[in-house]
Amino acid sequence: MGPFISLFVSFNEISNKEQYLNLIQSVKKYFVQKYDENIWPRYERKLKRFNFNRAKHVESGSGFALYVSFKAIHSFNLTQPVQTKFSIADTMNISQVVKEIESDLHYRVLVLHDDDFKVFRVDNGNCRLINMVNKPLAVLVNHDKRKYYQLIDEYLNELFADDDYLPIALVANEDNRKLFSEIATQKMLVKDINYSIDDDKLSAEVFDKVIAHLNELFWDQLMINQKNDYKKAQADNLVVSDLKEIIYNTTSGKIDTLFINEDKYNQTYNDLAITTIGFAGHVFLLPADEMPTDLDCAAIMVKI
Repeated sequence: MGPFISLFVSFNEISNKEQYLNLIQSVKKYFVQKYDENIWPRYERKLKRFNFNRAKHVESGSGFALYVSFKAIHSFNLTQPVQTKFSIADTMNISQVVKEIESDLHYRVLVLHDDDFKVFRVDNGNCRLINMVNKPLAVLVNHDKRKYYQLIDEYLNELFADDDYLPIALVANEDNRKLFSEIATQKMLVKDINYSIDDDKLSAEVFDKVIAHLNELFWDQLMINQKNDYKKAQADNLVVSDLKEIIYNTTSGKIDTLFINEDKYNQTYNDLAITTIGFAGHVFLLPADEMPTDLDCAAIMVKI
């Protein structure tokens, strides 16, 4: 039940509880200009009860999104860069949440050396070392690299047998990367997404750069896949580009993927995004040069 306050907060811009409370006062000034001042206290109580300190110091990320209605409040932790801003309207502004959803990224990293290896799991930029019990050692095969890498491949297949769904990016020097790629039987090893290193001593600073680079490669691959999917859908007459047709098919739950130029994002596109997600469709809010078409908005229909 609206109206809805959509509040995006950057920890770089709002760094303490006092600044957060000052922001609430700015929201109040705008709210009472547009809506009944008598209902503001219901919104204010929810905003003030939100535990800003916990959000900043316990949750990881760049900030958070708050959605406040007449009866409820919902918060979302943000990992993507965000600017502090708010809007008040009859529907929620979900632009920042769309950016979070589209950047949702989970994969494993295999760091491979001549006689050792480590495996990390990456979840939206957060990286943790996976504890591997009884992992194979190079000495077991007298440092025969080919046999050692075969042992690693077998070990990882067994280790991830129950959850073999995450892509695996390989970090190694060029020779080791080629050898392991030749040997590997893991279906989730992404051979086109890797990082070459020459130093066995992978410092934390260098590893951060590695993860940032791999994230970019995964994103680039996603954009290539989306453009290919769009071209294929075009050939199958499953593309919609007229706004009236997009609106009709969105409200009918017939949109599989909606693409919106982020520079042209407005209330109409916002409502289309909400409806598409509500029907379990996908939404991408993209820079103009990453759109699969020159249009401000386009969609791929559900294939029946």
